[in-house]
Amino acid sequence: MSENKIPYKIYLDEKEMPTAWYNMRADMKIKPAPLLNPGTMQPMKAEELSGVFCEELVKQELDDTTPYFEIPEEIRSFYKMYRPAPLVRAYCLEKKLGTPAKIYYKFEGNNTSGSHKLNSAIAQAYYAKKQGLKGVTT
Repeated sequence: MSENKIPYKIYLDEKEMPTAWYNMRADMKIKPAPLLNPGTMQPMKAEELSGVFCEELVKQELDDTTPYFEIPEEIRSFYKMYRPAPLVRAYCLEKKLGTPAKIYYKFEGNNTSGSHKLNSAIAQAYYAKKQGLKGVTT
């Protein structure tokens, strides 16, 4: 594989990390079905979702028109502890498949829980704290 001119791993600089979350529903011609209240089978309203999510996340969840939501600097700073994860070129898989395609995968070995869980949890905790919500004790 020494003849390859592309490295196995591609690292983005922290300055290249996204500053906004993309809301794909804003660009969809056919919007997905709304979340349904399991009790009434009617589309969920913001008031109903606010029992589960903080206000900012409810607003984002129900928004079908805004293409980008800015990621607050506090969240971006936290993400820098484990992001950006490198893209790894799968040379052996490409060779085995006999494909001219370049195949990459995201290496999440630095984040043992997987990025989707931590990315989401950090944002949820940030917005809940900003809203002044306190932990629930039982």
